[in-house]
Amino acid sequence: MAAAGVEIHSTAVIDPGAQIEEGVKIHSYAIIGPDVKIGAGTEVFPHTYIEYTEIGQNCVIAPGVFIGTAPQDLSYKGEKTGVIIGDNCYIRENVTINRGSREGSNTEIGNHCLLMIGCHIAHDCKIGNNVNIANNALLAGHITIGDFVFIGGAVVMHQFIRVGEMTIVGGFSGARLDLPPYAKIDGRPGRIVGVNSVGLKRKGLSLEDRTLIKKAFNYLWFSKLNTQQAIEKIKNEIPSNQYVDNLIEFMTTSKRGVTKLSGKAEDE
Repeated sequence: MAAAGVEIHSTAVIDPGAQIEEGVKIHSYAIIGPDVKIGAGTEVFPHTYIEYTEIGQNCVIAPGVFIGTAPQDLSYKGEKTGVIIGDNCYIRENVTINRGSREGSNTEIGNHCLLMIGCHIAHDCKIGNNVNIANNALLAGHITIGDFVFIGGAVVMHQFIRVGEMTIVGGFSGARLDLPPYAKIDGRPGRIVGVNSVGLKRKGLSLEDRTLIKKAFNYLWFSKLNTQQAIEKIKNEIPSNQYVDNLIEFMTTSKRGVTKLSGKAEDE
């Protein structure tokens, strides 16, 4: 069912149960399948395929995008699952986003996200707000990405890992373990090469906050202390701070483990 002011090209194929809100524009040869809701002001370009998906307002879905298709999981038996995409997202050409893999589960993309050409978001991933994922990055199932993360081109990530907020992952990196917040990651497997100082400054963190984060990183990754010793030293020597507290919480709640690898970036 389409609201007023909707533009649908004559060659587009729209499931009769699709909910299409005001101001949506659907271009030629797009296919909108079952259980789809498209928010106001969103534009769907030619040769896209969308099913079992809710898309927010003012998004752009570029040509050749596939959203809501079945998960690449051999245990999936057709359970009712979906994809949820927030507002103001730009999904570029040939991106693929699979729906959830267990009854009632969803793959989720937050608000103000940019998914660049050819990247893949597998089943049950949870992508935060203001996340940029560059060309041909591959995210396996059940990955959680924090807010304001940047993932470089051709990055490969193992299923079930987490990436903390405001982290930048360099192109061609790989990750098998959790990547902490506020970090700069490089290499395969990914290692800590420093703090994402530029990103933190852009997000408005004060010099004091950035300095405390750097001190915590020095104990955790650039000293001879093990993780528990480093956390104790941080608690005893660094004033309580929301970002440092978040870093410690991330480290202590990891199920897969957080990478302890560190070193200089390859281009340094």
